[in-house]
Amino acid sequence: MKKILCLLITAAFMAGCGHSQDKLGMNTGRDYVSWTNGTVKFSTYRYSDGIGKNVPAFEVFLKYQDGRNIHMPIDALALGYGASSPMGELGFYKPEKLADAEILMQTDEKLVIHLKYDPWTIYGEQITLDKQITIYRDSPILSVIDYYTGQFELLNIVTGMYTTYTGTVKDIENGYAVEYFNEAGQEPFRVSSVIVMPDTEEKITNETFGTVLLKKGVISNEALRYYVGISDKGVDYLLDELDKIL
Repeated sequence: MKKILCLLITAAFMAGCGHSQDKLGMNTGRDYVSWTNGTVKFSTYRYSDGIGKNVPAFEVFLKYQDGRNIHMPIDALALGYGASSPMGELGFYKPEKLADAEILMQTDEKLVIHLKYDPWTIYGEQITLDKQITIYRDSPILSVIDYYTGQFELLNIVTGMYTTYTGTVKDIENGYAVEYFNEAGQEPFRVSSVIVMPDTEEKITNETFGTVLLKKGVISNEALRYYVGISDKGVDYLLDELDKIL
């Protein structure tokens, strides 16, 4: 709680100083944490999974070329834009509560934040998740490192992208590229997204939920790295920006 209080004071100070939208920043509220640069704003929020639980999910607001802010819909599994979840025989075992957030490093070019989740139970064992997210100045790419900890020999973790409003889904090395087309609404948009997990062990297309997933088994406290990107400038642009980080 002390960390959250410090972050709230910091956020209020930056707002009072006219913090530029083009700069990297993080903000906290009662029920959310958001992180942003001049291109994309990500945020956690409480998402109903349909079976009586509210789970922390990631949403994204994309700054479109014409100046609009496009609020992208969340997928049915709440795994879009950097969220992840253990997966077992009975489905997904998503964390239930975001416990804490802090800034680990902040420069003009990069912001590194840490999200910590309350322990939850999988097959009778307590699991914890520490998530490290890196946001780059004016970059559409988000870098994520997850650390799942508990008394398990191997835990299968999935992350992915939803495919609602999709024109195409394309296989790329260690991941997927998704082209979104939504021209029926009041604010039509065309957006591209990529998700890449180095050394991913399995790629899954879940047509029931409209989601593409990347899966990898991890041991306790092993670093699980993956990258997410979203832009209205196309897949090739996203892959070029990803290469700059890799």
